[in-house]
Amino acid sequence: MSGWGALPEAAPGSDVAVIGAGVVGLAVAYRLAGSGKRVVVVEKEKGPGTGVTAGQANVIHVVQLPFGSLKSKLARRGNHMYDDLCRELGVRLNRMPALLVVNRWLAVPVLLAAFAYVKLELGKEFRVSLMRGSSLRKAEPSLAMGVIGGLKVDGYGTVDVHELVSRLADASTARGVTFRFGCKVTSADAREEAVTLKTSCGEIRARVVVNAAGLYSDEVAAAFGVDLGKLEPGLGVMAVCSGLSLKCIVAPLPLGTGSRTKGGALIPATDGTTIVGPTLRVTQSKEDRAHTEEDLAQLTAKFGPLLKADWKAARVYAGTRPLSPTGDFIIDYRPQKRVVNLVGIESPGLTAAPAIAEMVERMIAGPGQ
Repeated sequence: MSGWGALPEAAPGSDVAVIGAGVVGLAVAYRLAGSGKRVVVVEKEKGPGTGVTAGQANVIHVVQLPFGSLKSKLARRGNHMYDDLCRELGVRLNRMPALLVVNRWLAVPVLLAAFAYVKLELGKEFRVSLMRGSSLRKAEPSLAMGVIGGLKVDGYGTVDVHELVSRLADASTARGVTFRFGCKVTSADAREEAVTLKTSCGEIRARVVVNAAGLYSDEVAAAFGVDLGKLEPGLGVMAVCSGLSLKCIVAPLPLGTGSRTKGGALIPATDGTTIVGPTLRVTQSKEDRAHTEEDLAQLTAKFGPLLKADWKAARVYAGTRPLSPTGDFIIDYRPQKRVVNLVGIESPGLTAAPAIAEMVERMIAGPGQ
């Protein structure tokens, strides 16, 4: 694997071109600039964080199945990095536990099995406890009486993603990162000394390219002659509610164990509102952001029985995530093509962002770095 030392010192342009100014691309740019690299961020939209990042549920995750997956490992690493990152950026991070609950006696065996499994896998990093009755309602007074037990997992959190993106962009600029907004990459030409990106606003040269193009990362990889499979767009619909004062993130068990979704949650946001969701369904278009009454009915049916009080949506929004063809993050470095491809960075990409940036830095630094 080639490292920085194998690249000509006199290479024109930037050291790194990052394609995509979502939270992952910004985290990569911020970290690389902090280590002295000349970084340019190329984004087809007019500003940062308008793609996959804009449709986040704002959660810093702990539990991500399967635990042996790359996305689970990077999410746990990223979770531990968020306190320092938010402190550096001046971003509010609300730490809180998550309650994974059941409201049917038939689901109690699922709860007990989940406790044993999560405790075994996460117990050395995060506190995991089994709760019922008064202890459960002390942790979350808003729970309906029909909720009979829960698994409490410490270490979760919420952030305001829009604030995080804004602060990351500003802090990256302060470190010397150049942003080229409104620039769509049309082709890539990797040569021995550098990569030339042809964009809608001219050519950009760099020693290495990091493809953090979100929903379009498979297409950007193909422009480098790398076939990493085709992404599917997964639409997630969320409702924003006021008047619900939750102390914990609340999600029903069982969680989704496949690659598509954990099933959503009731999420106390940093602004005092509560985010309900998301749902998930595969769509035909990467630009689809439309929600239906059926989506709202699905949220009500799933999460309504968990709370004492009824809730009503003050606002509804949707986000589209890049569903990975492998069911896991694809982080693929091709030294000969001078590109790191970050493909299928779906949930929990927000949580994993600082750890992905760390991984990218180590990859392009070369062995022993």
